[in-house]
Amino acid sequence: MQSAEIVGEIGDLAPKPSDRIMKNIVLCAIIVAVTLHVDATPENKHYMPALDCYDAYRRPQRCIPEFENAAYDLRIDATNTCGEDRDTDFCVQTGYSNKKSCDTCRAGDHGARYLTDIHDPNDPTWWQSETMFEGVQYPNQVNLTLNLAKSFDITYIRVVFYSPRPESFSIYKRIVPNGPWLPYQHYSATCRDTYGLPDSLAVKKGEDESRVLCMSDYSDISPLRDGTVVFSSLEGRPSAINFENSIELQNWVTATDIRITLDRLNTFGDEVFGDAQVLKSYFYAIADIAVGARCKCNGHASKCVTSTGLNGQRTRVCECKHNTDGPDCERCLPYFNDVPWGRATSKNVHECKECNCNGYSNKCFFDRHLYNQTGHGGHCLDCAANRDGPNCERCKENFYMREDGYCINCACDTTGSRSLQCNAEGRCQCKPGVTGDKCDRCEANYYNFGPHGCQHCGCEPKGSLDNTPSCDPVTGACLCKENVEGRRCRECKPGFFNLDLENKFGCTPCFCYGHTSECQSANGYSIVSLTSNFNKHLERWMAVDDRNTLVDLKYNKFSQSVGITAQGHEFIYFSAPERFLGDQRASYNRLLKFRLQTIGQSGPNPSPHDVILEGAGTSISLPIFAQGHYMPDQQVREYAFRLHEHPEYSWQPSQSARGFMSILANLTAIKIRASYAALGEAYLDDVELQTAHRGAAGRVATWIEQCTCPKAYLGQFCESCAPGYRHSPALGGPFMPCIPCDCNKHAEICDSETGRCICQHNTAGDTCDQCAKGYYGSALVGTPYDCKRCPCPDNGACMQMADDSVICLECPVGYF
Repeated sequence: MQSAEIVGEIGDLAPKPSDRIMKNIVLCAIIVAVTLHVDATPENKHYMPALDCYDAYRRPQRCIPEFENAAYDLRIDATNTCGEDRDTDFCVQTGYSNKKSCDTCRAGDHGARYLTDIHDPNDPTWWQSETMFEGVQYPNQVNLTLNLAKSFDITYIRVVFYSPRPESFSIYKRIVPNGPWLPYQHYSATCRDTYGLPDSLAVKKGEDESRVLCMSDYSDISPLRDGTVVFSSLEGRPSAINFENSIELQNWVTATDIRITLDRLNTFGDEVFGDAQVLKSYFYAIADIAVGARCKCNGHASKCVTSTGLNGQRTRVCECKHNTDGPDCERCLPYFNDVPWGRATSKNVHECKECNCNGYSNKCFFDRHLYNQTGHGGHCLDCAANRDGPNCERCKENFYMREDGYCINCACDTTGSRSLQCNAEGRCQCKPGVTGDKCDRCEANYYNFGPHGCQHCGCEPKGSLDNTPSCDPVTGACLCKENVEGRRCRECKPGFFNLDLENKFGCTPCFCYGHTSECQSANGYSIVSLTSNFNKHLERWMAVDDRNTLVDLKYNKFSQSVGITAQGHEFIYFSAPERFLGDQRASYNRLLKFRLQTIGQSGPNPSPHDVILEGAGTSISLPIFAQGHYMPDQQVREYAFRLHEHPEYSWQPSQSARGFMSILANLTAIKIRASYAALGEAYLDDVELQTAHRGAAGRVATWIEQCTCPKAYLGQFCESCAPGYRHSPALGGPFMPCIPCDCNKHAEICDSETGRCICQHNTAGDTCDQCAKGYYGSALVGTPYDCKRCPCPDNGACMQMADDSVICLECPVGYF
C-alpha cells in the first residue's frame, strides 16, 4: 500500500474537530458501501482497482493487489459468547421509554460467525456476549481475535455495534504470526484512567508516528444500536503524505492478526442498584467487523491468491512479480539477489536482478559488502564443478583452474604440503626438503618424508651420481658415483683419489705402477694441453698406412691444416709426433680432441680402428663415430674422445684402469684415420691432448697422484725401489715388484735396476757371494769376517784348499 492510495482510501475518513458531524456522515456512507466486495469508481481512490506490475511496454512498475474486506467470512475467536455454556437471558434497551424487551440467547443464536458474514442492515445478524448479570464488565475483558492468514496493509478497521458502543475498548495487532500483541488504537471516555494515555486525535509532527493513540470519540452510550467505529490506520499521522518513504508508517499499517478487546460497558448508571433485569440489559453485541486492506505485497504483486502450505493449511500469498519471492514478496527469488531488495515505489520499482554465477549455480544471496564494493551484490551459493567466489568465478579452496576452465583438485599431500591449496599450475607449496607437484616425496638430497618435511641428506655434489645430490628417500644413503663411497659420497673408494666434480666416476684410480692402492693428489701440477694448430708447417706429424709405411703428408697453407690423398682401400692414418707420446699418464680421463674433414670421400666406411693408441706392447682403438660423434664428411667436424677404460667410451679391447694407464705411461703412437674411402682427401687440424705438467702456470690439476709407497718403493708413483731393494726381474722396469737386495748380508743396498750389490766385508760379486781379490774364506756364511786377507806377498790372491790350507796364486818370480 503506497501513500497515494492509502491517503486516498482514508483521507475522507479522518475526523476533524471542525467537521465531526460531517465525518460521521462520510463514514456512514463508506460503511454502507463496503460489504463483501467494494465497488471501484475512478473518482474515489479508496476503491482503486489493482495495478498491473508491467506497463504496456512490459516495463516493470509498482503494482498493488485489489482493495478488499480482509475480514470477510474469516473465523473470529471470541472469548465470551451468549448461549454457549447455557441459555442466557438478556434485555434490550428501547430508548426513552425506559422499557426493556427481554429474550433468551441460546447456543448458535449469536455466534462469532456473524461478525464477518454479509452485513445487511435490513436483515441483521450479530454476535453477542453474556450480560453484566453473568459478570461481563471491567476488569473482565472480552477478546475477539481475527487471523488474516497473511500480512495486510491495513487502511481501516470498521466495527458496527448492535448494542451501545463500549465505554472503553482497544484494537491490537500482530505484525508476524504468533508474535506479541501490539496496541493499535484505544477508545475510551476515560483514556487517562483506563489506558494511561491522554485523549488525542493525532500524533504531533516530530513525535513517534508509530505511537498508539487513545480518543474519547465513539464512547457515548448513544446510539443504542448501529453505532459505528472506524479506525483509520494513517489518520493523524503527519508522514502519511510521504508514505512511500516512511518505513515507520509502512510497518505501522502492517498486520497479520487483529484483536478487539472490549474492556468496559457503557451504562446509564442504573447498574449500581443490582437489579437483575437492569444487569441483563448490558452486554456487548457487534453486527459486523470489516477490515479494509490490501494484501501486503510491497508493490511487487497485483494479485493475492490462496495457497496450501506444507502443513496443509490454506493461506494467502502474493503472486509475486519483479523477480521477488515470499508470501509478501518480501525478498528476491533465490537467483535474483544482485541488487538489494526494496519495496516498489512510484520512482523505483526495485526489481530484483539476476545474479551472475557464470552458469555454475542457480542460488545466491545479497551481499551488502560486495554490493558496496562492486555495485553487484549477488553472492552465489553452492557453486557446481568445484567453483567458488561471489560469481563462481574461481575454483574453491584446494582446487585450481586448468587451462580448459575446469577446476581440478589440488590433491596436495597432507604430509608434505604447507597448505592444501596449490598455485595456478596445480603445484603445491611444499615443506622444506619436499618436492613434486603434489609434495608427495623428498626432493633430491633429502630423505625421511614426514610431518616436518624431509631431512637434508648432505650429499657431496662432487661425489654424487651425475653431480646431482640425491639419496635413498628412506635411509638417506646418498647415491654415489662409481668410484665414490660413504653415506654422504664424500670419500673415494679404496684405491682411488681426487674427488672431482668434473670426473664422471668421481675419483681417479691410483696407478702407482700397481705397487700400492693408496694415493692422493700431488701438489704443483697445472692443467695444460699439448696442441698442434698447424699455423706454419706440419709440426712433425706424419702419415702412415696400416703397415706403418710412410705416406705423403701435405700442408695446406690456406686452411692451415695437414692432409692426405686416399690411395685405394688402404687405411691411412695421421700419426702424432714425439711430443704427444711417452709418459702421458696425466692424460688419463682427459680428452683427445681434433678437427677432421674429408673431401670427395663418398660413402665413408668406418672401422673399429679409426683412432688408435699404442703403448706398453699393446694397442687399443675405437670407431670414429664412438662417444656420440658423426661420421667425417666435407664439413669440418670436431671430435673429442675420453681416454678412459669404461665400456661406454668404446675402447677395444677392454682394459682395466691399470691396463689403460699402462698404455698411456709409455705411449708409442697416436693414430687418427684419414681415409674412409678409396678416393678423396682428408684434413686434420687443431689437435689437442689434455694433460698436466708440474710447475706450469694455470689452473691446478688435481688428478695427478702422489702415491703412498710401501717400504720397498720410492718415488711419486712408487716407480723406484727403496735402498736395499731391487726390481725383479732385473731391468724389468717400474711395473716390476721390488724385492730385498740379495747380498749375503755383506751389503745394505744394491742397484735397484740390476740388483748388483755394493759389497762390504771384503766381498765381491753381484750378490757378494765371493771374497774379494786378496781375501779367502766363504762369503756365504754372512758374517763380517767371512773373508780373511790372503797370507801372500803384495796382497796377492789365494785359495783355501779342502784341508783348509791356503795357497797363494800370484807368487812373485822365484816364489812358490
